[in-house]
Amino acid sequence: MPSAQTTAPAADWRRKASHISHDALSFGRWMGGKPLAKAPSAEFSTPGGGRMRLTTDRVRARPALTPQLSFMLGQNAIGLGVWGLLFPKAVNRFLGVQAPHQTTQLLFGTREMATGMSLFSNPTRSGVLWARVAGDLFDIGVLTWLNRPSNPKRGNARLALGVVLAVTALDAIAAARLSNVQRNSVSGGGR
Repeated sequence: MPSAQTTAPAADWRRKASHISHDALSFGRWMGGKPLAKAPSAEFSTPGGGRMRLTTDRVRARPALTPQLSFMLGQNAIGLGVWGLLFPKAVNRFLGVQAPHQTTQLLFGTREMATGMSLFSNPTRSGVLWARVAGDLFDIGVLTWLNRPSNPKRGNARLALGVVLAVTALDAIAAARLSNVQRNSVSGGGR
């Protein structure tokens, strides 16, 4: 008799494992193909006879690298924000800016720190990325103006302009891709 008791639960778990492997195949198709209409989920029987459903909340952005790129852009912005907030005179000297250091702190440091912290806390915020693009356009205008022959730090301004152009392209790509993100969430729980 003990073998009959162990066989029935083993058969039940094999059936459940087959169901799970089918869900895993569906997940594999999602990763390589079209997104699923619903978030992936699996349903299990609990020892008390109830049912439990496990579901996920999936951020769908192609490629999946976009949230990581956004997170790294946020880290970059925090670094620039620290530089602008704590060392505005150094920023002015490096670029040849003749503005008061409080202006640099406000227009450069505070803006970078705010967008950086927002992206650091949630890298899927497309609105923050679009705000970064707008800030980048402002920086491009300032750096273009600083790229004049009378600026003794023209080479530094030109270098910064090249970096800002590259970062602007990354910001715009991440913002465009995350603007099309769909979130699916299916609340799960016991029945």
